[in-house]
Amino acid sequence: MVHLRKTVSIALAAVCAASTCAVMAHADGYGKGDFNNDGTVDSNDALLTLHASITPELLDYIYFDNADYNCDGAITADDALGILRESISDDPYDPVETDYTEPEDTSAPQKTCTQVSMMEGWTPAQVVEYVGPLFTEDQRKTGILASVSMAQFIVESGYGQSRLSLEANNCFGIKGYPEDTPRVDCPWDGVSVYYISTKEYDAWGNAYYTEAGFRQYASMEDSIEDHSRILITSSYGDTPLYDGIVGCTDYKKAFQIIRNGGYATSPDYVDLLCDVVEYWDLTQYDLDNAALTPTTDYTQKSTPSTKTTNTPDVLYRIRLSWDDAASQIGAYHYLENAIECCDLNPGYTIYDDDGNVVYSS
Repeated sequence: MVHLRKTVSIALAAVCAASTCAVMAHADGYGKGDFNNDGTVDSNDALLTLHASITPELLDYIYFDNADYNCDGAITADDALGILRESISDDPYDPVETDYTEPEDTSAPQKTCTQVSMMEGWTPAQVVEYVGPLFTEDQRKTGILASVSMAQFIVESGYGQSRLSLEANNCFGIKGYPEDTPRVDCPWDGVSVYYISTKEYDAWGNAYYTEAGFRQYASMEDSIEDHSRILITSSYGDTPLYDGIVGCTDYKKAFQIIRNGGYATSPDYVDLLCDVVEYWDLTQYDLDNAALTPTTDYTQKSTPSTKTTNTPDVLYRIRLSWDDAASQIGAYHYLENAIECCDLNPGYTIYDDDGNVVYSS
């Protein structure tokens, strides 16, 4: 049996090396073993399965069961061998006996762990169709419109083709540094950081580039979860930055809330997001009841405030320069609040009452 498996694997690999076919399938076909969905199980299905086993990034996991012939949760040469054996049996619709056992059925939801890198090279249409259900599920948990988060994903990650998304699963351009302290149950581990040059805009809409650290996630689902958590929990002191985002039924209004909260510095951010929603008809992924009560209460998971010192006699002023008083965008007694504001406005600096530099973004 080992010799047969090795012989078949080598033979199929030789054919596979010369093949340029795309590894795709459809869920409504024959089923187990019928990888190319043509209603029969033959050597072509075995070839495609072997191709998938050595280039797994080409395999659309939505149709994973077609290729996973022995139901062991992986696509390997053994599956290709089983499919080939079935294709040469007397009855192609009567699979050859195998020693696998069907996995126990369970109704408990399983958390998926999507790697953005698997979508490298996909067309925008393929990406939109694939990720849509992930954002619908996020709305079910958070109450934030799926179309809103999905449009941000498309713009921030370039349909999942940006370096940041492909290499760090960071789909929303969320920054982070090792010294940051993540909130309780944050999907980011507080340590993994990806450094890259990024484009920012100053207060007058002028673009400039700077190197920044971004959070690196274990999966796309973690990135989506963290994005929603940030929209729900971010605040200046006790004032929410994105107040009204949860349960908002108008994507245009939601985008304005996000822009006003300082999420992005681009002056065209809202218009761009609206265009994306309308071009791809992303509202089709929104739940019918957009005001659905969220199943995740992030407000109960926030780390208690560590602000213990109030300095009523000192104001931390945020300006482009100490002499440019007209550029001031805020003044705070709490240094922590001033830093939060400064981080959202690149190019600004925090000064104490004497004009000394305290912090720069």
